[in-house]
Amino acid sequence: MSADRISETRHLYATVAATYADVLPDTRYEAFLEMGLIDHFISQLPDSALPVLDAGCGTGRMLSHLSARGVTNLLGVDLSPEMLVFARQAHPNIPLKTGDLRSLPYADDSIGAMLCWYAIIHSPNDEVVDIVAEARRVLSPGGLLLLGFHAGSGERAANRAYGHAVTLRVVLHEPDEIARLVRAAGFTVEATVNRAPVGSERNRQGYVMARRI
Repeated sequence: MSADRISETRHLYATVAATYADVLPDTRYEAFLEMGLIDHFISQLPDSALPVLDAGCGTGRMLSHLSARGVTNLLGVDLSPEMLVFARQAHPNIPLKTGDLRSLPYADDSIGAMLCWYAIIHSPNDEVVDIVAEARRVLSPGGLLLLGFHAGSGERAANRAYGHAVTLRVVLHEPDEIARLVRAAGFTVEATVNRAPVGSERNRQGYVMARRI
């Protein structure tokens, strides 16, 4: 992200962290298809001792789901120290770090799989290129990557996000374009999903699962 975008995103999540943790404590609002994708991701995890990284873990709600599904070797990283306060309360035994997805605080080939669940929603495509390249760096050969994001083109903004005097700006991405970027970074794409909106959703949802070559 640009310096201004990073500052804006950090301010947003510093402001809404407590409300976010209260409103989205777990996966109850994920659609059935999303949970199936995550469980498929878990079923396809490489048979290695390397950890699974929740990249953009926020308050740790997906860490809770991964742990409940039997994934025991977990790491988490997020841009927002305030969001990580709640993640640490929920997961005192999981190593959590503050960091930018374009410059992850992990060694080359040290991660077995990476979940990036709605963590690219503030990043335009040129930044997604950097994020995916960094994912390839830290993932071991054969490592699995699952990306979730709002699908579409352009950006949308929500004023008074989570009831606070801040604006939530979301970048929309077309699943086929994200799949193209992932392939170009050195992955084999195993699934691309473009889901229609359900309920009160304003946008399509997109998912790409890929394996590092």
